[in-house]
Amino acid sequence: MAIEETTQKKSKRTGQRNPTEASIACRPFTSSGDTHTADGVMRNFSKEGSYIETSREFIIGTILHLRMVRYPPMPSSTADEDRPRSICLAEVKWRQELADENATRYGIGLRYLD
Repeated sequence: MAIEETTQKKSKRTGQRNPTEASIACRPFTSSGDTHTADGVMRNFSKEGSYIETSREFIIGTILHLRMVRYPPMPSSTADEDRPRSICLAEVKWRQELADENATRYGIGLRYLD
């Protein structure tokens, strides 16, 4: 991805990103019967959305049902708003293919739907 595109994405963000290594499962939220779940990792999150990496390519605009499988350790004093959402619906806003020697992976930017 070009530096210009990355800078443009960052400038559109309204919330601070919090790093994480949470295991997730996601699948399209649809009535068409596509229930194939993809496993992945949430790399960062904010109140508005998150960035995940998964082996499944989702089309921009797809609504995903996102579920946290395993949180990384966090202090019990951490406020709820400083934790990633455990289950939610989110829209795929952008996607990029990631270089990986062993498999095709995708980085996906999500916007939470409230």
